[in-house]
Amino acid sequence: MYLHVVSFDIPYPANYGGVIVIFNQIKALHRLGVKVVLHCFKYGNRTEQEILERYCHEVNYYPRSRSIWYQIGLLPFIMRTRQNGKLLRRLRKDNYPILFEGMHTAAHIWHKRLRGRQKIVRMHNVEWQYYEGLSQLTDSVLAKLFYFVESLRLQRIEPKVVLHADEVLTLSTTDQAYYKEIKSNTHYIPAFHPNERVECLPGRGEYVLFHGKLSVPDNDRAAQWLIQEVFADLNIPFVIAGMEPTARLQELATRYDHVSIVDNPDEERMVDLIKNAHINLLFSFQSSGIKLKLLNALFRGRFCIVNDAMVSGMDLKALCYVRNSAASIRQTVEALINAPFETGKINDRKAVLETQFSNLENARKLMQVIKFS
Repeated sequence: MYLHVVSFDIPYPANYGGVIVIFNQIKALHRLGVKVVLHCFKYGNRTEQEILERYCHEVNYYPRSRSIWYQIGLLPFIMRTRQNGKLLRRLRKDNYPILFEGMHTAAHIWHKRLRGRQKIVRMHNVEWQYYEGLSQLTDSVLAKLFYFVESLRLQRIEPKVVLHADEVLTLSTTDQAYYKEIKSNTHYIPAFHPNERVECLPGRGEYVLFHGKLSVPDNDRAAQWLIQEVFADLNIPFVIAGMEPTARLQELATRYDHVSIVDNPDEERMVDLIKNAHINLLFSFQSSGIKLKLLNALFRGRFCIVNDAMVSGMDLKALCYVRNSAASIRQTVEALINAPFETGKINDRKAVLETQFSNLENARKLMQVIKFS
């Protein structure tokens, strides 16, 4: 059972949404006997990783140039910069099915030399909506323009990608409903994640935690909003943890003695922060995107307070306190901060998370979609 997986980035370290999905999917498929031929794009500060060879039959790396010249043309920048001839030549060497991870990697999907191959696209979200949202959330004029133009390009090219795919996979039921309007062969397979079992600690913690990749405009804005609208007058320790916090967020946090930032924690530190928090508070202004941090908080943390956008399309409302206004979030934090987290709630999570969000079970669902030769 051989499968090409085309990843938009090197999927290790698995320290942000999309690569967490890809890395843990590869591990699950490996356990079930699938021989993954991995293709990944090398850029930024991420480097080739020996650990990938432990779970893959073959690993291929391709450079990704982010030159401004790739902004010219109708193809979205995230696709154009991954349109690699060497990748296409490698895909043509055999007849294995191909899984394109995200719109980012699908620039070759309609190529005539891949006709007759099973081509699967996993949509990590409705990409044009995600970029439209980013354009509204960022303050930078240049970034706002880039996200807006990219959203228009993605919206234009999306039907072509979907129609050339044999199967479409989504990470949420809302995205599944959206893509089913275009492609009947659309399947909801939940996100792969680093958790095998629920590991919540009973009892109490001492602080409220918000975590995420803080350079992402949505997370940056959410963290700032929570400081200003919820915790400014709420004297309960509030910890914000994640990669690359903005200067504005760091400056804002220094104004309050009970607000602190843990910048760029490693995986072990982040797990410790999630498990020992009394409340994991997760807020988003966008319903699109992968909400893996919610799964991590439910598998490992105590109480979870979220807003509707955080649980959109994931059927996890019953395990969370869903609050949307600053006043209701503040009231719920005050009500829960001294309440012990009991074993009954841990059992409720096990019943849902260890079945519906089991990596091995979802890998089996994926294997039913793939046509192994």
